[in-house]
Amino acid sequence: MSGLSVCSPHCGLAPETTSGGETYEREILTALAALGVRIELLLARGKPVPEGVANFTVHRLPIRRGLRWPVARVLLPPYIKRVWDAAPFDVLRAHSLRFIGPAALAARRRYRLDVPVIAHHHHLDPSPLNWLIEKRVIAAADRVVTGSEFSRRQLAAELGGRTDHVVVVPYGIDAKFAPRPRREDLIDRYGLRGQRVVLFLGGLKARKNLPLLLDVWRAAAPEAPDARLVVAGGGALLDGLRARARALGLGDRVVFTGYVPEADKVDHYNLADVFLFPSALEGFGLAVGEAMACGLPVVASDRGSIPELLVDGEGGFLCAPTGAEPFVRRLRLLLADAALREKLGRANAERVRRLFTWDRCARETLRVYEETLAAWRRRPREPRGG
Repeated sequence: MSGLSVCSPHCGLAPETTSGGETYEREILTALAALGVRIELLLARGKPVPEGVANFTVHRLPIRRGLRWPVARVLLPPYIKRVWDAAPFDVLRAHSLRFIGPAALAARRRYRLDVPVIAHHHHLDPSPLNWLIEKRVIAAADRVVTGSEFSRRQLAAELGGRTDHVVVVPYGIDAKFAPRPRREDLIDRYGLRGQRVVLFLGGLKARKNLPLLLDVWRAAAPEAPDARLVVAGGGALLDGLRARARALGLGDRVVFTGYVPEADKVDHYNLADVFLFPSALEGFGLAVGEAMACGLPVVASDRGSIPELLVDGEGGFLCAPTGAEPFVRRLRLLLADAALREKLGRANAERVRRLFTWDRCARETLRVYEETLAAWRRRPREPRGG
């Protein structure tokens, strides 16, 4: 068991969230704590945390809601120093380059904290601030942990800074995501009895490429009269997508579930015969991994990190998210061939069990922390700023 102590100023790691980044934070910190890492969390008063996690100590900030990045840079450093004074930690962790990175580096510099700063990163969204904030944090951090080779390449291509200290540690998929029988109450709730199901599950955000999802289904649906598209998830785009589905004449061929609680996600995946995911940008693609773990064949975008999860032709198919036709062709193939669906889904479940677990992710992350700390302690002892 590790004796490492980590200070992690935080925006949130709620048990219920639509954010893949927040899901990652909840799962990786819980898994690290299970390995004996002591986690000193700084959180707003109104932010929930998973209950009963050994090795979590929560320090509440004098705000009730999450941190905005300009506020965090000013508010957090004194509180990081208070934690340091009460229980010196080994690693100062920044779970977000923009929201926490500047504050962590400022605290180390201002208070001369003898501690390495390790940042975590998922992907870059388009922003003119990337050069001003993210690039500087990456340059100043002692190590950066990211979930995919795509994320590392994106940093180099879009920011042009150093990436020799960026380490790829793939995320995990919770063991609860596994094949199971369809829930009868969900079948009745959504009117799916006797239907094959094509599923999208995730937050309804612009980068998920949801208009393309409906375009694909409009073209594929006529050849599969006993199939329904289930769009599982909530978000600001929900009403617009419902309206678009009506305008496309899809009517009762599409079911919109609204927000799906964490406890019900596994059962929603297991309603499906095929998982369809045309997202244009994913730093890892937790939804794809969860669907794979539940034994589903997947038709997904070939962008971002998804090709690192899903092997084209082995567990499903990767398609360029620039038009509907490739998705339609692959979806028709899978809907017509139950044996192929079973074969690809079985391969997906095995791949996740072998390569993408939170225990494996936590152990590799802990190794990065320990190596970074050892290098920090070996450095020349002259004063160092952030």
